[in-house]
Amino acid sequence: MDSSSPSSLLQVAYASDENYVPVMGVSLMSLLDKNRDAGAVHIYVLDDGISGASRETLETLVASYGQSREISFISAEALLNKVSGQLQSYTCTPGCTGIFSRIFLPDLLPDLHGRLLYIDCDTLVGASLAPLLSVDLQGKCAGMVQDCISREYLDIHPMRLEHYHNSGFMLMNLDEWRRKDAGRLLLKGVSAGYGAYPLPDQDLINMSLRDEIAELDFRYNFQSPFFLFDAGQLAAVYRQDCFRQRREEFAEAKRNVAIAHFSANSLIRPWYANSNHPWKTLYDSYYYASPWKDRTQKNYVWEKHYRLQHFLAGRLPKALGAAGCSLMQRVFMYKFYHNWGKDK
Repeated sequence: MDSSSPSSLLQVAYASDENYVPVMGVSLMSLLDKNRDAGAVHIYVLDDGISGASRETLETLVASYGQSREISFISAEALLNKVSGQLQSYTCTPGCTGIFSRIFLPDLLPDLHGRLLYIDCDTLVGASLAPLLSVDLQGKCAGMVQDCISREYLDIHPMRLEHYHNSGFMLMNLDEWRRKDAGRLLLKGVSAGYGAYPLPDQDLINMSLRDEIAELDFRYNFQSPFFLFDAGQLAAVYRQDCFRQRREEFAEAKRNVAIAHFSANSLIRPWYANSNHPWKTLYDSYYYASPWKDRTQKNYVWEKHYRLQHFLAGRLPKALGAAGCSLMQRVFMYKFYHNWGKDK
């Protein structure tokens, strides 16, 4: 590892518990497969209760991709205990240890420098991530991709955020992060109650670091709704002009997805037998070569409103389908977030 130059070293972090190990493992396989040209790859897993047997399986898997491929497991418990007094307002949901600890990766890994790529488990890597080692972050702490959240959510949001990013992928500029003490800004946000918002980790990051996030190409966090719509439709459905303004970039990203993020349920995720995701075949090519290949894939019971969205997006003329999906988004936002917005 030490012999690799910083420009050829990929430092990647995941966060998982025991239940998500197979999903993370498949993502790891795609990462290592698509980055065989990297001088070295070191993977850091924020361990939220992964069993000893699963750790051994993952270590063997990573080692099978050759020299200079390493994996380390890090417990976030000590850090979380250290800052627990400042987490009183944080809404803890299942898996919140992993959610919260990833925000403090630079503190958990004080000897790491350069760039660290945080990737959610529910992803598949489709291309080399080497370009991220040199992408211009404009002196900011992190790079992230625009989220396809509805404009209604941003309008009721107390911060009235103009740009809102998805936390499923973060490119962390570790030295800049520490120099600007981003961890302190995040803890300050927790104390201010940002963690109690409907999308706790994502809201916390977007609000606390709103001036410290550089815009990354869509291809590095290509979310499920991106597969359903083109840029013009996305702008209409989610009422965000940034998609229309970046139409050509979005179209190019759709042709060259680097990280597919199986976010939400706009499409059935590919680890289910009845998945309708365009990357299902590619996912299965890794899954059935993985240590978990003998586990039977279950069917997913798809929610009615997602079925309707899929029908509107795929069966109707573009403009009509987008209008129908936009109406659905407004109803959804009103139902789940309208009262929350009034309380703030």
